[in-house]
Amino acid sequence: MALSKDQEEIYKKAMEAAKKELDSVDEKMQEEIQKARQRLAELQDSKKQLRQVYEGTAQLLGVEVEPEEDEQELGGSEEADEDNADPKTGKQESKGDGNPEGSDASQAHSA
Repeated sequence: MALSKDQEEIYKKAMEAAKKELDSVDEKMQEEIQKARQRLAELQDSKKQLRQVYEGTAQLLGVEVEPEEDEQELGGSEEADEDNADPKTGKQESKGDGNPEGSDASQAHSA
C-alpha cells in the first residue's frame, strides 16, 4: 500500500519529532550520568578523608585497623595513597600538582 503525499508528510514530521526527542533524551541522560559521576567522586573523596581520620586516630591509640572489604573488591587505591600521607596528621602530602588529594578526582571524572 502506497502512502499519499499528505500521509508521507505526516509520517516524516512524526519521525523528525521522534528523532529530536531521542536526541533530547540522550543529552539528558549524559547530563545525569555526569552528575552521578561527580557525586560519586565527592562521596569517594569524603570517604577517603574519613578513613584517614579513622586510621590516624587508631594509630594514635595503638589499635590495628583492618583494610575495608569494599576497597579490595573495587580495587581501591588507598594503599598507594597511604604512602604519601603524613604519619602524624594522616593528611596527604602534595604530589607536585598543587592538589593535596592527588589525581583521584580527575580519574573519577574520566571513568
